[in-house]
Amino acid sequence: MGREMKTIDSHVLKREKPRWQMYPGWKVVIAGTGINFLFGVSYAWSIFASGLSRQLGWSQTQAAFPYTVFVFCYAVAMVLTGRMQDKLGPRQVIFTGSFFLSGAFILSSLFLTPHGVAIIWGLFYGIGVACCYGSVTPAALKWFPPQRKGLVTGIVVTGVGLSAFIMAPAVNLLVGQGIQKAFLIVGLVLLVGISLMSRLISNPPGTGQEINSQEKMERWHDLLRFPQFYMLWIMFCFTTGTGITFVTHLNRIVEIHTAFEKGYIMVALFAFFNAAGRLAAGFLSDLVGCGRAMTLVFSITTLTLFFVLYIKSPVLMGLAISVLGLTYGGLYSLFPATTVSYFGEANFGLNFGLIFTGLGAGGLFPLLVGYLFELKGDFKAAFILLIAICLVATVLSLMVKSPSASHKAP
Repeated sequence: MGREMKTIDSHVLKREKPRWQMYPGWKVVIAGTGINFLFGVSYAWSIFASGLSRQLGWSQTQAAFPYTVFVFCYAVAMVLTGRMQDKLGPRQVIFTGSFFLSGAFILSSLFLTPHGVAIIWGLFYGIGVACCYGSVTPAALKWFPPQRKGLVTGIVVTGVGLSAFIMAPAVNLLVGQGIQKAFLIVGLVLLVGISLMSRLISNPPGTGQEINSQEKMERWHDLLRFPQFYMLWIMFCFTTGTGITFVTHLNRIVEIHTAFEKGYIMVALFAFFNAAGRLAAGFLSDLVGCGRAMTLVFSITTLTLFFVLYIKSPVLMGLAISVLGLTYGGLYSLFPATTVSYFGEANFGLNFGLIFTGLGAGGLFPLLVGYLFELKGDFKAAFILLIAICLVATVLSLMVKSPSASHKAP
């Protein structure tokens, strides 16, 4: 009897022993990284653009225009989707975004004209990315304390950079088999993958009540009273405008200035360091502060662009592309972390959405660079332009300071 009782007790103890469980916040981080990975295929746009030029006879400007429309729509939609995320929660917004993302590619495969792709792909993909990107990062950040926000942001947005690195060879293969087929397959993958992973995204329990109890700006335009907003907006516009110029034209830049024909390798290289830069910048901002981290990143970008002016070797170009990918990726960790640091978590989706509109203006730079290329026959004039705007961003980063904790404009 005693032995039987002891056996029963031991089984009860084993059954009642708590099992290890992953912290729910890390589940959100993993799913958010996966979602970013899928829609990050847009970073391989230069491969799609080359296919449009070679298979359909589009000019460099025509092939770049859909990406410019996408960036503009993405930036503007971030204001609305950020607000929706604040009010409705991230899951519903991301699920909706999956249909916009897939529809952008699938419908474009049916209307393969310069205006058709620019309007359909640019508009739909911009809205879709805004729905997803504007929701996964805020959701992940809310699960973690302030001292980990830079790291968490870096991990989540790393998915975008890894996307083109891993998918560039696959996209290159698909485009080689026909641009229409490539658009259709990518669209279907986005629909299935993102809609499934959206089910794992959520805010922590009680988030709404905690945010409502915080001191916050009552109206969206209260943010416009802060000079820091305008400085961050300009810095974001100039630095991301530089990065997306390389995303849009990288394949062609490598071909013209180094005669290296396998540009997709450079696209993958840029994407790999883009991903690494997002994680590294998250660590850096936690270590030295957002302001100093931005100054360092902007300075490195400016110096690298200066050297790109004189590079003829594919090896040296690959090195420069790696550095530019590293610094460009870092922007997408630094600016969300800075927004939280300066203005708090309350209304983060909306606040970051307003700063993110700077990307829409930055989307004009790839179009301008395409025009300069057709005018000059190379990208040297474009590099000089990009050096100038990155210098401006570096100076502003030395001037910007965090607003007071009371959120009152000076």
